[in-house]
Amino acid sequence: MTRRLDVKIVLMLVVTVLAPLGVSVFLVARALDSSLGLGVNRAIATHMQQGLELYRLYIEGVRSGFETRLGRSADSHELAEAAAAPDETTVRGALERFVASDPSLVSVRLAAPEGGAVEVEAVRMPGQGRRRTLSLERAVALGPYTSIEAVFGADAGVFEAYEKAGQEFDTYKALVKGPPGYLHNRFVAVYGIILAVAMALSIVLGVFSARRMARRIHRLAAATAAVAGGDLSVRVDPGPRDEVGELVESFNGMVGELEVSRTRIEYLQKISAWQDMARRLAHEIKNPLTPIHLAAQQLKEKYDGSNPAFARLLNQSTQVIEEEVATLQRLTSAFSAFAKLPEVRPEVVSLGEFLEECEASLAHFSAEGGVRMAWSRPERPVYALLDRMMMKRVIDNLVRNAAEALKESHVPSPTITVSAERRGGKRPEVEIRVADNGPGIRPEHHPSIFDPYFTTKSEGTGLGLAICKKIVFEHGGRIWLDDGPREGATFVIVLPSPGAKKGGKDG
Repeated sequence: MTRRLDVKIVLMLVVTVLAPLGVSVFLVARALDSSLGLGVNRAIATHMQQGLELYRLYIEGVRSGFETRLGRSADSHELAEAAAAPDETTVRGALERFVASDPSLVSVRLAAPEGGAVEVEAVRMPGQGRRRTLSLERAVALGPYTSIEAVFGADAGVFEAYEKAGQEFDTYKALVKGPPGYLHNRFVAVYGIILAVAMALSIVLGVFSARRMARRIHRLAAATAAVAGGDLSVRVDPGPRDEVGELVESFNGMVGELEVSRTRIEYLQKISAWQDMARRLAHEIKNPLTPIHLAAQQLKEKYDGSNPAFARLLNQSTQVIEEEVATLQRLTSAFSAFAKLPEVRPEVVSLGEFLEECEASLAHFSAEGGVRMAWSRPERPVYALLDRMMMKRVIDNLVRNAAEALKESHVPSPTITVSAERRGGKRPEVEIRVADNGPGIRPEHHPSIFDPYFTTKSEGTGLGLAICKKIVFEHGGRIWLDDGPREGATFVIVLPSPGAKKGGKDG
């Protein structure tokens, strides 16, 4: 079932990619039909052949012009007279004048059958472009010379253009004479391959990204199933900060709130059961205490004291009975107080003013017990939702426990610090800390300190911290023992804040 999402995502990607691929190939094929019909046809091939013929005629005209000029030079009277001269210098001078008079000439050579020859080359001037040479030869009868050879230079660009046009015409002619649809099919095939490779890469990358997202959703689904099964300790790694990450963070926050709510409800239910038991115990114990106490007093009053030894025993026994009755009366009073805790009625209260009230009511610890009280109030106004009377009871209990622990431990400079501040986060909350520099609470006692009737004191009832936790939970808050590195014991209370809109003053 968890893989259905993967299959759906992959199919969606494939369909999303293949649909535009097919449409694109179809449109390109139609466009190629139109383009090739306009660009590859016999009419254009005929025009290209005619242009190539013009190039050929021009080159032949250039060659013919060179042959005419060579013939004119060979038949000139000046060259005939120079060839008849007995020295070669006269012939060379005539040839140099021919070369100088014709810019196209590169060199001229008169050759004799016996191997003698006169050759003159033109001086190449700077700035002349590239030239293609053309050699021409003609038989003559000029004294001892029987042939004249001339090398002419023509613009190389014309010859290169002619050769390039010929190559392009051959290629174009092959395309025109090729099988029907050959060029079209090649273009479509190449385009389809390139597009298919690009689409395949897109699919691979898309599937990779989708699988990563799907795995995160699978983990979220598994966590949801675990929560449905009652496991509220499950959390999911949110991963990247995207929409799925925000969803996972919201899920984690929701599960955290559910876990806190369930813990609160379970504890309040347990405390309610303990309160009901305390109410019954107080009733069952309190009823016989008065008759016992009266009976002990009557025994003591009715005896005439005739036996001094028995009188001493009677006095000791009645004293023990009265002391134990007094202890049981205090215990039943504590049970009754625990069973009849007032209902919490939170209201918007300034945390600074609340701590000032607590400081005034707990000043006797400094005056009588020798314990220094340090109060740290928020620098700016901070408001909380709390019941003044009930929360004072919590602070009083925590401070009293800390003072007793400091007194028993005999630590130097015993100090209790009460501080308050606003907590950051998505929901507005305030935090109250009660810390001391005493010996702290033994680690093995940490899990049980908030349980009713758990105590390490010889005369304690074990209800103080249980009452504190119940009151804090009924405020919609949390309380715990901080396991930080500092010495002593630190209790942390977190209460809801009314917020800017609800409280109107929350800074």
